[in-house]
Amino acid sequence: MKSYLTIEQNSRGATYSNSDDTWTVYEIRWYPRSSVLAGQQRRVWVEIFNSLEEAKEAFPDAEVSGCTYREPYLNHLPDDGDY
Repeated sequence: MKSYLTIEQNSRGATYSNSDDTWTVYEIRWYPRSSVLAGQQRRVWVEIFNSLEEAKEAFPDAEVSGCTYREPYLNHLPDDGDY
């Protein structure tokens, strides 16, 4: 799958939330076959801006979108909790 860029307002993830009026550019990729998360979406931080206009100027091909964060899918782990 081909990677692409997104611009998101007030970005958030599993361990952070940015409530300021900022715009963050992420590259959306997929984990490789060698990863335990193989085939799942991977969101990589690229840069943060104070306005949408600045982000669009720096990354004109990026798509403005809502939050693209996805929780990892871990169904491959055993049920006994002893990983």
